[in-house]
Order: sequence, then C-alpha cells, then structure tokens
Amino acid sequence: MSSEEPVLSDEQILEFEQQIKDEEAQKVPLVCQDEPISKLEEEFKDNQQFLNKIKNLAQEHDRIRRCRGDGNCFFRAVAFSWYEKAMNDISNYDTNLAKLKESCNLLESGGFQKLAYEDFYEVAFEQFERLGQYRTDPDMLLVNFQSNEISNAIIMHFRFVTSAYLRIHSAEYEPFIIDEMISIDEFCSRNVEAFGRESDHLQIIAISKALDIPIHIVYLDGGMENKATVHEFWPTEKDELERTKTPIKLLYRPGHYDILYQK
Repeated sequence: MSSEEPVLSDEQILEFEQQIKDEEAQKVPLVCQDEPISKLEEEFKDNQQFLNKIKNLAQEHDRIRRCRGDGNCFFRAVAFSWYEKAMNDISNYDTNLAKLKESCNLLESGGFQKLAYEDFYEVAFEQFERLGQYRTDPDMLLVNFQSNEISNAIIMHFRFVTSAYLRIHSAEYEPFIIDEMISIDEFCSRNVEAFGRESDHLQIIAISKALDIPIHIVYLDGGMENKATVHEFWPTEKDELERTKTPIKLLYRPGHYDILYQK
C-alpha cells in the first residue's frame, strides 16, 4: 500500500482555500458595530504606506463600520448606509422612500417578474417603514442587518435594482464589458444578481444612478502617496443640486468594502 498523500488538483486547492475564507468570514457579523478609525491604525501599524493614508483619513473621518467579507460587502455597506441616513434625516427618509417605491417599476422595466422580486422587496420595504421606530433605538437597525434572512433579502433587492438599471441602459454599458465577450444580460446574471459575487465599477455606477445617491469610495492601498485616492460616483452631472446630496462613503481595501463616517 502506498504511503504517499493524494495530490490535490488546482481546483481542489482553490475550493479548500475558499472554504477556509468562508469559515473565517462566518466569524464576522454581517454588519458590525461602528468603531473608531484608530482601530485601523492599530491593524496596519506595521505597514507605513497604509498608516500614512489612515492618519490623513482620520483628519476628516472618525469612525468605520465593518461588513462581512462574503462577496456582498459592497451592497451590504451601501444598503446599511442608505437605511441609516434615512433613519437619521427625515428629508433623506422621504426621498429614499419614494425611490424604494419606484424600484418596482424599474424592476419590471428591466424584465423582472413580480414573483422573482416581491419577497425581497417586501422585506426591504417593511424594514424601511420601521425606521421611524428605530430613531428612538438605532441599534435595532443594526440588529436587523445582522439577521441573515432580513439582511440578505435587502441585499438581493439592491442587486436586482442594479441589474435592472444596467439591463435598461444596456446600450450605454455593454461596451464596458466587451472584453468579457458576454452580453449585458449574461453579465447581470453572473456578476450582479448572483449572491456572493463581488462588485466593481459598473455595479457602483448603476446603483448610484438607480437610487440617485452619490457614492464616494476611499481606496486604501500600499501606494507611495500619503493620501488615499477618492473615487466619486455621482448619479448625474455634478451640479449645484448634486452637491447638496450627502454621499455614502465607503472604505475600499483590495477585495473588500466597509462603511466610513465623516466627522
């Protein structure tokens, strides 16, 4: 009998590595309690490039809120921020409620059947209606976003809205995926609607325009610059009206998004 250990294929090794990542991710709540930005400084104290950027970042930002790194972190960070802003500001509440109601028309225009989206929409709408109650107990928003059933339903609604926007405006966005040799419909099925798939620029642009929300992403990387690069995504041209909208701010580290709070 041979005592040699079986040789794993590349595919098996990748599956094993992904399993380890998934198990580690499960230890982190879907959305965490916010924490001071100084925690980031502790995390990267041995990386001077990152540390310089974080110290500059701390001049204008004081808190971060981590999201689980499960491939849904972008949509979860955007969704939580969107709900949180509506909870804290009545003008945001009215605007976002109107957009949420309009999203059903967007989904149907994008080819979605009511049967496919109505359960996700109902959860998203029900949680939004409760924001008035949560104002006296803001932790309830976090508690519900830590629930798999509630949080993931909202994430799927946001994914579907993003997909619908891209499908409706396929002529505008299909040229951006020409290298992938697939249609916008295939791209949306594989990369937008699929739970757990990471997001890139197209998803960011589409959700920003679909929900009429500016999204600013601070890129934290190991580059030699002392300040992190900020990419601003605006729903329309950046005019005087756009500047009155408070952006959702996200902190991006390679492959992952968290929520960033300005002072």
